[in-house]
Amino acid sequence: MPRARPITVSTWTPAGAPGVQVLRVEDDTRLWTGHATAYGLTVTYSGAFDFWYRQRVWTHGPGPRLKLKEPGEVHRDERIHAPVTAQSITLAPALVEEAARQLGLAAAPHLTHAVSHGHGRTEATALALHEALARRTPDSLERDSLLAQTLEALLSEYAETRPRLSRATHRPAVSRARDFLQASYTRNVDLESLAASVGLNKFHLLRVFRAELGLPPHEYVTHLRVSRAKALLTQGLSASTVAVEVGLYDQSQLNRHFGRIVGMTPGQYARAMRRQ
Repeated sequence: MPRARPITVSTWTPAGAPGVQVLRVEDDTRLWTGHATAYGLTVTYSGAFDFWYRQRVWTHGPGPRLKLKEPGEVHRDERIHAPVTAQSITLAPALVEEAARQLGLAAAPHLTHAVSHGHGRTEATALALHEALARRTPDSLERDSLLAQTLEALLSEYAETRPRLSRATHRPAVSRARDFLQASYTRNVDLESLAASVGLNKFHLLRVFRAELGLPPHEYVTHLRVSRAKALLTQGLSASTVAVEVGLYDQSQLNRHFGRIVGMTPGQYARAMRRQ
């Protein structure tokens, strides 16, 4: 008879992200009960479970639907259908309330759903944030942007009172932000510094930057880095040296971004250029 895989639980606070905590369980079969003191977004990667929340029982399993929670409420697991691998992000009330204030909401947000719909901006941004936090990304702009996008999407789609988002384009501010990133793409710039440099709050900057240039700031920086990496690889520099030169933290990070954008590894690209 095969032995059950051991249950593992890990938790961490991402560096440079006060108010954010991550909890990950793998192959968990325990029933948990908790009184929430923070907002939460949980994604389940495998397994399934029933939980009691807001006077009814819900089922949560693999897929894009997120289990949501807010401070002051009890969640109680009722049944494990299969061992659960899941990850939760908890967000301090002050963090969510400040996001609400910047988005034009006066009160502490109340979430209208216990489980997200499974199709929308909240899932897209939250799942990308989960992935970035799971690999412990040291990239401040990526982490900050994904967190801000997740907060805006969550409040826009699930808060009882929804923010009225500005449609102003602010093209001069976008141009200044683009110039700022082009001049500093090798540095670990954070979103607050970028937003302050152009005089917009971070939520509005993210909206207008993407609307104008087609990419959020952290993806724009990644494309700048990969473009420069291609030039350096053509000059004969090693992939590990190139990673540092373009502002990435190691060769594995270069490999991941390069493969996604160029469609081959840095080594394959360098060999292809040498054959020309």
